[in-house]
Amino acid sequence: MELPWTKNRKLKQRINHLESELETAENELEKMRKKLEAEQDRRSRLSRQKQDAEEKVNRLEDKVNTLKNRESGENLEQASEFESINVSILKNSLKKLGRIKGDNLVTVYSPEKLRDHSEITEIKNSLPKDLFSKVSGKEGLLLFYDEDLGFWCFKIRPFFSEKLGVGESFDVSEILDFVNSRKVWAQVSRGDSRIFEEDEEGVEELEKIRDRVDRKHGKGGFSQGRFERKRNEQIEQHLEKVGEKLKQFDEYYLLGDREVCKDFEGEYLGGFDPLKSARNNFYQVQRLKNSGDQA
Repeated sequence: MELPWTKNRKLKQRINHLESELETAENELEKMRKKLEAEQDRRSRLSRQKQDAEEKVNRLEDKVNTLKNRESGENLEQASEFESINVSILKNSLKKLGRIKGDNLVTVYSPEKLRDHSEITEIKNSLPKDLFSKVSGKEGLLLFYDEDLGFWCFKIRPFFSEKLGVGESFDVSEILDFVNSRKVWAQVSRGDSRIFEEDEEGVEELEKIRDRVDRKHGKGGFSQGRFERKRNEQIEQHLEKVGEKLKQFDEYYLLGDREVCKDFEGEYLGGFDPLKSARNNFYQVQRLKNSGDQA
């Protein structure tokens, strides 16, 4: 038979042991709590740094895209060789060129780089060497040359097919007919898109589709990942609205970032500059400096 004081002693020893284990567990818990707090601080700090970096990237991307749109993908060397003109100047120049008569008048259309033209050998034999060297790497060219009068060279959206003609007049009718024809295009962006129609009378804005698309994640609130998913959903919903509006047209052209425009059925022509008028955005006409002023 176990004596009461013996039983009490064992119970006290058991309590002391459990209290010791509890103290050890509490110490371990406190260490883990401190580690967790430190990790949370570190993750919060890294999250803020990641967010700041993403905001900087977004700002730089906006600047880069604006510069690309303004120069239609051209480098600074090209920008120095060409000067921007409006569509009216192009039309007037083409009309004057169309009235010129002579022998061996050269007309070249080159939507791709001139050096990749299917009739490049004939072109090289028809143009002065220094002129060909200057423009051989350029895209979207309309080039007109006469041995006596000189040359006229325009850079424009590549909506035309390649051509080489040598005859008694310059071939300008295809470009003028297109400029004067009815056509529809969409300037598509993430949240602010517009649809235009042009004919010989001018340009009309048919649709303006604007939706809220968050630009950056706030310092608090839900996580960066959730923010990005929400923003992507906003962009997708906006593009779906644009697509529904465009279904009413059999043919149309697209301006905007290639990634944004990739799922639409229209013909993609490149980016656009939101600071330019709709018509000048569509054609983005440039003239090679020192082109003949006789036209």
